[in-house]
Amino acid sequence: MRERLSLLFLLFVAAGSSNFAAQSHSALPEFPQLTLDNFSPGTRDQIEEAYSFARSHAEDAGASGKLGMVLQTYGLMQEAAICYQRAMQLEPDSLRWTYYLGAVEADQGHCDTATATLRLALRIEPTYVPAKLRLANCLLASADWDASEKLYAEAAEQNPDNADAYYGLGRVRTARRDLPRASEAFRKATELFPDFGAAHYALALTYRRLGKAHQAEEQLRLYQKNKTGVPPTGDSLMAAVRALNHSATYQMQYGTELERQGKLEESAAAHERALEIDPNLVQAHINLIELYGELGQFDKAEEHYRAAIRIDPGYAETYYNYGVLLVGAEKFQLAEGAFRKTIEINPYYAPAYNNLGYLLERQGKFSEAETEYRRAIENKPNNRQAHFNLGRVLVNQKKYQEGIQELEKTIEPEDDDTPRYIYALGAAFARSGDRQNALRYLRQARGGAAARGQSALLSSIERDLHTLLETSGTPQ
Repeated sequence: MRERLSLLFLLFVAAGSSNFAAQSHSALPEFPQLTLDNFSPGTRDQIEEAYSFARSHAEDAGASGKLGMVLQTYGLMQEAAICYQRAMQLEPDSLRWTYYLGAVEADQGHCDTATATLRLALRIEPTYVPAKLRLANCLLASADWDASEKLYAEAAEQNPDNADAYYGLGRVRTARRDLPRASEAFRKATELFPDFGAAHYALALTYRRLGKAHQAEEQLRLYQKNKTGVPPTGDSLMAAVRALNHSATYQMQYGTELERQGKLEESAAAHERALEIDPNLVQAHINLIELYGELGQFDKAEEHYRAAIRIDPGYAETYYNYGVLLVGAEKFQLAEGAFRKTIEINPYYAPAYNNLGYLLERQGKFSEAETEYRRAIENKPNNRQAHFNLGRVLVNQKKYQEGIQELEKTIEPEDDDTPRYIYALGAAFARSGDRQNALRYLRQARGGAAARGQSALLSSIERDLHTLLETSGTPQ
């Protein structure tokens, strides 16, 4: 009898397990309906292949998850979330699918659901720093400062070189109005990643509120140099999503980011990959005119110029980049034509006016150059190079007071170009007969050039300073 009861019990358990499996299967979200009309043929094929495979392997977590990754990389976030939900139900102990779902929910602004999902991801893998940072960001947005600060601190302790963790700590402390400790965290973030634009800006605002005006201005200058710079995330899971993006636009954007980092050859290669996918992507051709020009590969730059105007001759930037290329090749007459064509298409293109002014100035046409420099400033009042060029051409026409006023607008912000601009200002004062101010600015320029190791500029400044001191009888 006991044996029979045991057998009945086993049959009952087996039946229950079967019913549970059926219920679990039926509870899986349906695959999302996709509209792919706006995607390029190559991208559409990639999505359709992943979709077909996932549907034919409906109980394979990897197939549903992979489809989610493909959809996410092309910005189909809601559709990706459904696929990640399927993958999570099929493989509940997987960090990958849980983290991806939390990331998608956070990116959509659904912090409540993202918080729960990311907490689950960290229960699966407590040491994954990118998940901690995403969860901390959600908690900060929800004003849960205690939990947010704890996570940022854990991330910083676990990875002391993580600039994002310190930036997060600074944001929490700012919310708490703990400005001294916020400035410490933001400063640490900028030390770890000097091109961290948002951290420089946050530090500038913090310094300003602390009454440290000079430090605030310095941080704002650093922010202006690289507003969009962000540290590498070290997020291997999200890197796997980005790697699936085979679109031409993504490759071009990636190339643009590489250019910002000074990786010109890698940037050119990424742009070329974009054109392999979409040969008619005109912006990639335009960017390559500039890139190959900077790399000294004139023939390749010329090739992409021809391609760009063949696809669409109406882009002002095409002719501007080509004009810069021609100036570098000392084909000045052709360059002038390119800049005039730029202005014909876009009458507000300030850099084209500035470069046209330079070409006219080198021909000795100072009055015409002055007109073009003024047009550059009219269309972009903070165009530092145009103020500098206008100041020089005015001084050359012996309009000293006007020239000095323009040159005075160039000495801020302080960067590697500042000693050269201050040198020009000092020289202008010398030519106007104001030796006192000439000495003042030449000495300032000398100090700046020496501090930056600009030896050639330093030699020129010292030579002019020596001549001025000799004629004035003033001791150095």
